[in-house]
Amino acid sequence: MRIRMSMMEELVGYVTGNMKRMQIIQVLGKGELEVGKVAKMTHIPERLAVKVLEGLEEKGLVKVDGKSYALTGVGVEVENRIRSL
Repeated sequence: MRIRMSMMEELVGYVTGNMKRMQIIQVLGKGELEVGKVAKMTHIPERLAVKVLEGLEEKGLVKVDGKSYALTGVGVEVENRIRSL
């Protein structure tokens, strides 16, 4: 799915505006993970990781499949842009 440049910039700003969102996007950039693993890898309490993941899901950056979270196509694009900053 292609999105407008202004929307992409907004999403990149949303993620980079919060260190925990950035950490989670970067960890999920390596592959699909369950929330406990996301929390452990990012050193974020699991309850907070769930809230951050829910916010990322609302923005269309993350999808949940059963108990596992993964980046959407847009999430992958955002993660690539953040990596190149």
